[in-house]
Amino acid sequence: MFAIKTEGLCKAYGGAVAVKDVNIEIAEGSITGLVGKNGAGKTTLIKLLAGLTNPTAGRVCVLPNGRTAGSVAALVESPALYETLTARQNLEAQCLLLGIAPDREYLRKTLELVGLQEDAKKVKYFSLGMKQRLALAVALVGKPSLLLLDEPTNGLDPQGIHDVRQLLLQINAATGATIVISSHLLTELSKLAQTFLFMDKGSIVATATAEQLQSLNLRRTRIVFADASEAQKALPLLSEFGETSVMGAIAEVQTQAPLTQILLVLAQQGAKVTGVSESTDGLEEYFLRLVGGNK
Repeated sequence: MFAIKTEGLCKAYGGAVAVKDVNIEIAEGSITGLVGKNGAGKTTLIKLLAGLTNPTAGRVCVLPNGRTAGSVAALVESPALYETLTARQNLEAQCLLLGIAPDREYLRKTLELVGLQEDAKKVKYFSLGMKQRLALAVALVGKPSLLLLDEPTNGLDPQGIHDVRQLLLQINAATGATIVISSHLLTELSKLAQTFLFMDKGSIVATATAEQLQSLNLRRTRIVFADASEAQKALPLLSEFGETSVMGAIAEVQTQAPLTQILLVLAQQGAKVTGVSESTDGLEEYFLRLVGGNK
């Protein structure tokens, strides 16, 4: 069953087209990454899916089994929080906005889930990471079946990005909510999402599964041998680890095997290695190729 389905979805502002002919289907309970450069149309698409703006053309179907108050939650751009209230009071205010009675135990567990305590500290004294976690807690107040998140890790340091990623995985596992998260950081999304939609100039230019992206994220191991004949002798051994090419005394292997394992096999066969190096830029290259960033 799908949680979101669009057909010919378009949005234009005056003469400028922000979203063009988007046809997507997102599975219920999945985590989907919406990837694109800044200005690709990601925020506008999130707003269309959330019902925060109306399409110029096409249609969107969200939660075909029925929607209730709070069943769709969206975080778009900066989190909207009441700075002079505590975390708990922000959650209670959201209950009022949704027209639902506050469930004290559920609110406590929600704050606990996002790593915040029920204390008297006002939100204006929160760090950026704490505010992002509180924004997610506010989104969870209505027990949503669908979470739409627009660049939720913007401005966070590496630890904060890691914390938000782990939190989203927890939410998905604990509630079964469908999560759509937009970002221009493909490498980070690759650690979280199961499916990916690549967006450029308002259109979806490619889709991929996590498995397909993983195959791109191979290490390129470069091995320098004492001479060209040594490299040719090692070619059959290296080919066991992955796609291998040899040019002169240098061999390149695309593989997920650890470098230590490759070097051990070569040493056991008496290969004369004079240098090694590794790189892992497959995902970035793929992203840039899709959106024309290498021009």
